Amino acid sequence: MVSTSRRELVEAFRRGERQLWLVGGALRDRELGHPGYDHDYATDALPGDVEALARRLGADVVTVGKKFGTIGVLVDGHWTEITTFRGDSYSAGTRWPDVSFGATIEEDLARRDFTVNALAEDAFTGRLLDLFGGREDIRRRLLRAVGEPTQRFREDPLRILRGMRFASQLGFEVEPATREGMEQTIGLLSTLSQERVTSELDRLLQGVDPARGLELLRETGALAVVLPELASMDGCEQNSFHRFDVWQHTVATVQAISSEETNLRLLRWSALLHDIGKPAVRHRKASGEWGFYRHEITGALLAEAMLDRLKLGRRESLHIQLLIRRHMDRPNPGEQRSVRRFMAKCEGHWRDLVALKRADNASHTYDDNPYHDRLEAACLRAEAEDAALLRAESPLSGDDLIEMFDREPGPWIRRIKQRLSAMVLDGDLAPGDRAHAERIARGLMEKQRPGTRH
Repeated sequence: MVSTSRRELVEAFRRGERQLWLVGGALRDRELGHPGYDHDYATDALPGDVEALARRLGADVVTVGKKFGTIGVLVDGHWTEITTFRGDSYSAGTRWPDVSFGATIEEDLARRDFTVNALAEDAFTGRLLDLFGGREDIRRRLLRAVGEPTQRFREDPLRILRGMRFASQLGFEVEPATREGMEQTIGLLSTLSQERVTSELDRLLQGVDPARGLELLRETGALAVVLPELASMDGCEQNSFHRFDVWQHTVATVQAISSEETNLRLLRWSALLHDIGKPAVRHRKASGEWGFYRHEITGALLAEAMLDRLKLGRRESLHIQLLIRRHMDRPNPGEQRSVRRFMAKCEGHWRDLVALKRADNASHTYDDNPYHDRLEAACLRAEAEDAALLRAESPLSGDDLIEMFDREPGPWIRRIKQRLSAMVLDGDLAPGDRAHAERIARGLMEKQRPGTRH
């Protein structure tokens, strides 16, 4: 890929006598003290002119957003969006906004969603434009719609979810009038394409304060529209092992997944859905306690259908379903066989499952952390032993075994090599003793012959 430099980009717009303003998230994040690479621009140049200018600089260009006025340009090794001033004309009830282009940066900023995103800085002079008090709202950690809230949300209902996502990502409160505007336009969320909705939910779950965003979904009525499968969790009482109902417990579990986790995205989705089966299977036991027998099995099935509707991706869906199905597993850390069986059922994702189990325990009425510490330590020991086993090579290769027995390749080779490797690891077979290895291999094959008694 070929990129241009930011200095070259700015100079090209200057020479072309076109405006260029740094806008949105980059300025917001800078005010928060978190400068990053998200440098997007607004301009009075039309999309075709922006594309032509970037190509003259020799930079890679992406034009998938061209009909919405956006051209992607590779700048200093990072993708930068350059968007023609907006004078958006939206039609409520449509899945995608209609777009018209504006003439001024002031008109463009007046069409922005929230004041914290309605900042602009002249790329030539550094002059900052803050027409709606965005810097003060950033200082107050407040999300406030630009102009009249219901009008902003009717123009594009996705802004409702964007607000909840920003609340999660930034840890901001939603200003009361803006929140009321969300509630009054919640029904319009059903007009959005699933891809746009899922993208916002995805980012909401990965925020620093996902509980804030999830509670906004519930309190405004958005949960029943965008995640109806979870609506029955709210008010679903649990047994005495839990401090909260199913919804509150779910939110606490999501929040307990550390933002430092390697698989944050899939773990947060797994936490959100781990108890999705509880309302469907809840029953009163003879003791008077609520029971949720096999809720993990029902939950995995419900999650499969829901994740398919959300279009989250087949591989991701299978990973999440696995964690839901296995989150109630409780192997004995002191028994090697129990631990290895647990790890085998995890299909290589035991770390994710232990992380989910720890988060699941965060709002219980008992402390299960000592157990999870023992389980994690036992899994690490088993993993280290397996790694040592893999390093202990069989004296015979797969080709050696095929030639010895004149058979087609198959699982039988792996079984024999694993046995020979284990004997090398245990000191029962010298690493280079091919003759002894051949005798052992022949004995193993003899035992595998149909009709052989052993």
